[in-house]
Amino acid sequence: MKKIYILFIITLLISSCNVLDQGSPNDVTEDDVFTSEDGANSALIGLYNTLQSRDYYGGYYPMMADVYSDVGTAGGFDNVSLQELSDLNVTSANIFIQQTWISIYNTINAANAIINNVDGIDDAGFTDEERGHIKGQALALRALAHFDVLRMFGEHWDQASEFGIPVVLTKQAANDIVARSTVAETYAAILDDLEEATSLIIESDRSQFFVNPIAVKALEARVNLYKGDLVAASAAATEVIDDGAFSLLDENTFTEIYTAYPASESIFELTFDVQNRSAYNSITFSRQDALRTEVLWLAEEGLNDFFASRSGDLRADLVDFVNNDGSILPDGRTQKYRGEEARNNPALILRMAEMYLIRAEAKGRVAGLSDLNEVRINRGLAALTAGAVPDDASYLDALLDERKAELNFEGHRMFDLARAGKINEVLGIDDDLGIFPIPFREITATNGALTQNPGYE
Repeated sequence: MKKIYILFIITLLISSCNVLDQGSPNDVTEDDVFTSEDGANSALIGLYNTLQSRDYYGGYYPMMADVYSDVGTAGGFDNVSLQELSDLNVTSANIFIQQTWISIYNTINAANAIINNVDGIDDAGFTDEERGHIKGQALALRALAHFDVLRMFGEHWDQASEFGIPVVLTKQAANDIVARSTVAETYAAILDDLEEATSLIIESDRSQFFVNPIAVKALEARVNLYKGDLVAASAAATEVIDDGAFSLLDENTFTEIYTAYPASESIFELTFDVQNRSAYNSITFSRQDALRTEVLWLAEEGLNDFFASRSGDLRADLVDFVNNDGSILPDGRTQKYRGEEARNNPALILRMAEMYLIRAEAKGRVAGLSDLNEVRINRGLAALTAGAVPDDASYLDALLDERKAELNFEGHRMFDLARAGKINEVLGIDDDLGIFPIPFREITATNGALTQNPGYE
């Protein structure tokens, strides 16, 4: 597919699964949309647009996962909900988690509208292959959205846990109630969607601005790593690496990830432009001499100490702890989302460095060290010897450090600490608090059918 700038927004019941929104005279009904190939393509564009919401991959979802960790900290505005995230003391009334929950289920609802309707379109020019390509992307994005809810709000590290998430597979009316699935059931639904998506998406497609077959495999690798199926995670990551469509950038070019859109390392990203601006620059950088109150998500001073202990790591230059207003110091700013004029910073959802790190973790200390070193060498560091990671515990620490260095401010750190069982060790809070509480208003709207997470009221 050609690159399409997301300028046309189609409304497909943009609401939480429990909260009724009043209809707009500009809303487009499903009966009007799903009548032709053009309508189906417009609905697909609308689906991608839901991911661009400020409260999802438009900015806040990945930032929340890093500020609730040892990577980020809150900026200004004296915002109570923002400070709760930074203080690791989140309540179920927190406005950020409420809006993120709604935003992700918006995406699920929009995906369901396509999945449930596209096969019934009667259009002579609409081939089965084209129909399947649209449906496959919707399935993959539904899988991504369910997985993102699971890792932020469900006990994703425990296959035996009853605290999964509401898995929504049909388009919901305002008053519909879906109870939580178990974690195992949630993973099964996600992987079922990815398996079907693989069979439908056009194999030759490699567009980085849409879900392509390699992006599906990359997401499958990530999901299986979290699930603990290391064999499947390694196999999926290997398919991505061996495909050859995307490549790990070297020490001289890796900063292109954050300046060239798309870079060859990007597998799937959401594109923005000057007319459809990303929020990443304004919420993480703003202007050079900005006061603290202009930046929501800052780099925690401990990240400076972390990079100071990694001599030669070129990624240290992607965080600035010096050239900032004095009110910000000793905290700093990430440099990953510069471009103050255009503010067209993409949402980097899947990229090659993560695939090498997934395979390194999945293969284990003996077989995986070469993949870990592949990332290190291409970021200016020396390779680790086997003696430097003599046991599984030290190897896991090395992997988590590499992910911290590579993926900070891209929305991974909170989830990495939770799945590794290191929330208490690193952050000093109970391991139960490695996920956020279910928003209180969602529990209220379901009359308690949606239960709260352990450790929260």
